[in-house]
Amino acid sequence: MLNINQVRCFIAVATELSFRRAAQSLNMSQPPLTRQIQLLEQHLNITLLNRDKRSVTLTTAGKAFYQEASDLMKHIHQIEQYTRRVASGEVGSVAIGFVPNAFYQYLPEILVRLRDEFPFINISLQQTNTFQQVEAVINHQIDLGIVRIIPENNALESALCIDETFVAAVPRQHALANREALTLEDFDNQPVIMYSISWKPFFDLLTHAFDVAGAKPNYVQYESNTVNILSLVNVGLGAAIVPQSAATFKFDNVVYLPLMTAQRLANRMYFIWRKDNENEAFHLVKNRILN
Repeated sequence: MLNINQVRCFIAVATELSFRRAAQSLNMSQPPLTRQIQLLEQHLNITLLNRDKRSVTLTTAGKAFYQEASDLMKHIHQIEQYTRRVASGEVGSVAIGFVPNAFYQYLPEILVRLRDEFPFINISLQQTNTFQQVEAVINHQIDLGIVRIIPENNALESALCIDETFVAAVPRQHALANREALTLEDFDNQPVIMYSISWKPFFDLLTHAFDVAGAKPNYVQYESNTVNILSLVNVGLGAAIVPQSAATFKFDNVVYLPLMTAQRLANRMYFIWRKDNENEAFHLVKNRILN
């Protein structure tokens, strides 16, 4: 089997065509260098170098061995670099779960940063609800979850990642579309598309806010999907209240307006992860996202 140190010594001599200069480049004395070349030639049973008092030249076999040995050392260097990256987390994979609303703006922006900074980390995405993500994190199926509530589980840690308000989405031809901002009272007796009860966090939050404000909208349609709601606003079926990040969806006939409320309506989401997650790539990603 080839001795890598002997190969490295040969490459130095073949590059410099001088034992003296090669020894200097390797920071070693000349006799041990000469001995390494002799051992390599004995192992191969081939003469790689022609030597005399004035010059060193490569034999035909030496030229062929030099090319292959150079490629070998480059590959070994790549292996070393790759292994170090794996150990540091720069190479690996991270699975992220998320609720749909996180993908409107927040998560895509994070993905762009991660791709730029950690090009050798594969990020896989899974869109699931909060409870499915909690189970997936606990069972080591995903590394990081973006959820709507902080689960009560001692095995998990969490951090706030999204805290945004809501905006009004109004058909362009609607009388309210000319306002600079709207209040909840402006929706009284107006046709409104509301989140369905299956999307309970938003349904409870918004219907309660209307009750507190004393507004009684005319709920003409219930939908669990924000894009569906905006599509109905776009055709003039009614107005709606949606998370601020949903304003990234551009519809020809939808106007987004600030919503003025006595108490801030907040759409909050949280990162969750296992305390004992040993995935080095995950820790690089988590630290970059949280800092």
